[in-house]
Amino acid sequence: EAKKFSDAGSVGPGGCTSKDECEAYCSDVAHIDECIAFGETHGLIPEDELQEAKKVAKALREGAVLPGGCMSKDACEAYCSDPNHIEECILFAEKAGFMDERELAEAKKFMEFVKSGGMTPGDCRGERECKAYCDNPDNFNECIAFAEKAGFISSEESAMARKTGGKGPGGCVRDECEAYCNDQAHQEECFAFAKEHGLISDEDLEHAREGSRHFKDGL
Repeated sequence: EAKKFSDAGSVGPGGCTSKDECEAYCSDVAHIDECIAFGETHGLIPEDELQEAKKVAKALREGAVLPGGCMSKDACEAYCSDPNHIEECILFAEKAGFMDERELAEAKKFMEFVKSGGMTPGDCRGERECKAYCDNPDNFNECIAFAEKAGFISSEESAMARKTGGKGPGGCVRDECEAYCNDQAHQEECFAFAKEHGLISDEDLEHAREGSRHFKDGL
């Protein structure tokens, strides 16, 4: 990043000349277009962050108002971590196109749960804080109970999570497990894990192994 900034002439948007100065200048959404253009031209913004910033800029150009009138990323995150502001923040995220259909549906489930008086695990505020809280194994049961109550997972998924302790083969969690077990190198480990935790019957296990053998023979 320092090399790219040097190649750009060591002067950024608004005449900033250091990382702290540039971050302070570009945290103000009034400078969003200028900062996006500079970051994109010089390869200083990761692709996912660049696309997110462009969505914010587009929404603002189309007349959207940032939640609570926040004027920087940190201020917006702080505002939207308060459950009392969840509806306003979801509406902005939907308008800006931050969420796909699945994420939007989950956010709305969370909103309804909180509006009905439901409590988040450890009274956490915001996705980052709740993820950090629920990544702690000591809080596993509380977080699973919350996920089931809020409608994020079914009772069957809740039971499965309790059987496994929330971690799968190779220590994978959530979406990582599908990718891990789709790798042929890990299939026997995944079959053994499923059998050990009662996630698959002997008959289904044999069918899965047979299918895997046929797949390998085909290759």
